[in-house]
Amino acid sequence: MTRTEYLDELSSRLSELTARERDSILAFYRERFDRAGLGGEQSLMDELGSPASLASRILAERAIRTAREKQANPARSLSAFWAAVCAVCIAIFAAPFALPVVVLAFVGIVVGGALALAGAVAAIAVAVGGIGLFAGGMFGLLAHPASAVILFGVAFLLWGLVKIACTVIGALLSLLGDFILWLFGSSGGKKYGQ
Repeated sequence: MTRTEYLDELSSRLSELTARERDSILAFYRERFDRAGLGGEQSLMDELGSPASLASRILAERAIRTAREKQANPARSLSAFWAAVCAVCIAIFAAPFALPVVVLAFVGIVVGGALALAGAVAAIAVAVGGIGLFAGGMFGLLAHPASAVILFGVAFLLWGLVKIACTVIGALLSLLGDFILWLFGSSGGKKYGQ
């Protein structure tokens, strides 16, 4: 076996290492072969053993070194555990503050929806009343002109109130929708600033 074949087989057996670690190890053994010279390559290969046994020793030493480092720094191995413990503690301490906020947000959505629905029903009732007053004014125009004019005025007043109520209800529904989107963290498919 030549030096190149030996190092190639060693490299393939160290494939589980990172490229940086493998290159460092191979550079070390290339330097040993260079120091041994052409005549000493075979004796160095005999001293090191087969590439398989050398790779096994290198991987075993690496595993031992890694285990010692973990024992020397137990905080690193327990960091995931402590992160989970901290997350649970934060959740427990935040619950008394977050739960009322969630309940109030839900109550706000329900109350806002109920107000919008009540306003819509009131606007429809006022519109129907205005149509009735206008129709009454039309039928009473010839019999009682003064009363008909008053009925027309009240009908147009109610028509104006319906327009205002529709505008307010539309704005309330828009605000309620924006609040729901904000509450659940959605921008409705749009990015801010667009």
